[in-house]
Amino acid sequence: MRFDFDRTIRHLRIALSLVFWSWGLVWFSIRAERKAEIDRNTAERLVVSLREVVSTVRHWFSVISTGREHQEILLDPELALGQLGKLQNCPGLNDHLYLLHYRYEGEHNGKVYLQNIKTGEVARTWDIPLQEIFKDLRELRKELLAGFAKEAIPLNVTSRIANNISAIRINSPIMGRESSLFFNCSSLGYLYKLDANSRLVWRSEDTVHHSIELDEEGNIWTCSVNWGHPLAKAYKFREDAVLCLDADGKRLHFYSLSEILTENDLFERLLAATPSYQQRYGQDPYHLNDVLPVKNDGRFWKKGDLFLSIRHKSAVIQYRPRDRSVVWHQQGPWLTQHDINIVNDSVISVFNNNALLLPDKMSEAGSNIAYFNFANGSTEYLGQGLFATKTEGRQTLTVDGYILVEETNKGLYVLLDATGAVQCRFYIPYYADSSHAMSPTWGRLYVQSGSQFLLQ
Repeated sequence: MRFDFDRTIRHLRIALSLVFWSWGLVWFSIRAERKAEIDRNTAERLVVSLREVVSTVRHWFSVISTGREHQEILLDPELALGQLGKLQNCPGLNDHLYLLHYRYEGEHNGKVYLQNIKTGEVARTWDIPLQEIFKDLRELRKELLAGFAKEAIPLNVTSRIANNISAIRINSPIMGRESSLFFNCSSLGYLYKLDANSRLVWRSEDTVHHSIELDEEGNIWTCSVNWGHPLAKAYKFREDAVLCLDADGKRLHFYSLSEILTENDLFERLLAATPSYQQRYGQDPYHLNDVLPVKNDGRFWKKGDLFLSIRHKSAVIQYRPRDRSVVWHQQGPWLTQHDINIVNDSVISVFNNNALLLPDKMSEAGSNIAYFNFANGSTEYLGQGLFATKTEGRQTLTVDGYILVEETNKGLYVLLDATGAVQCRFYIPYYADSSHAMSPTWGRLYVQSGSQFLLQ
């Protein structure tokens, strides 16, 4: 058979043209999706109306390009790592510590485990209704898009919502009374409660994100968004808020951050007079990521106070809801911090990501734990150079005097002793490949005391 050179060239040109136009369409679609409604032309509005197709294409390319699912993390082969539950050789680890963590298990399956860190014994599990949660998230996406199109919502934040079941992060799980379980969907979604038998009890009406903490009465404190705040609508930024729900899901309190700052003459100093980091979806001046209720009086705080972590201002605020006052606040020396803990009656610890928010990228020089002493205003650091996580992270002091660090971005947990020395590093194995890590989702540490499990 004679080789038809001209025909081959024509076919090759057609194939290259299809590839070129396909990539061009994807690029145009993503560019149109990121624009504000008022800035889009007719063609861009048409493409945005097919948003679900665009979202699917983007997800497909992200999976194909990495060969991995959303929550599977490749580990550093040079680190000495153990697997959760296989840490019998870790000298500083006692066998009464349990990690409450989420594990995606393929298809439509996922579980939260209360698992012994050292031995692997599983004390409890909860089956997560991923299909029902994904349905909720799809409806939330539609509501937010409709609100943005009508300019009732200042930003298009749908990129913060999981677009696939494998991408849903069951975040910040925490046990309630009678072995119930509370959790959210990380960046944006709802807060859920399951009973001891994994039955869905309720879903919050408000959208929530980031941390979940319980007070002495069993009420839930978390981060939310005030979509209709007038300042946020006028200046097109995301207005974060503090939300408190009772154990039945009823809203008890809701405090917008702009109102807290305005009432305390701090709005101009912390927000208006300082640059605001712009996320992919637009202005996010606060980025509230932790709400810690104070459970006992201290020398410098009272029961009922709230410690707030405002990442994009590198600020920690002590707020007293009973008289709507900011008792104390400080920007730095921590940078883009997370998780706040109370160490004793005059010291708090702050997970210091130590990441610089530059115009087009983030830069970090290693994370640490910052200990701020209210008595003398000093700050000491622990763990510098031993872990680094740019955008997330947790730190928990154990009853044994050890500190468990969640190095979230790298899929690791690091156990430090009181001097800051590393005792061991471990990870949660991914269901499909145990040599890879399951992305941590702000796991919680519990200690077994008889038949009870006490939150650390």
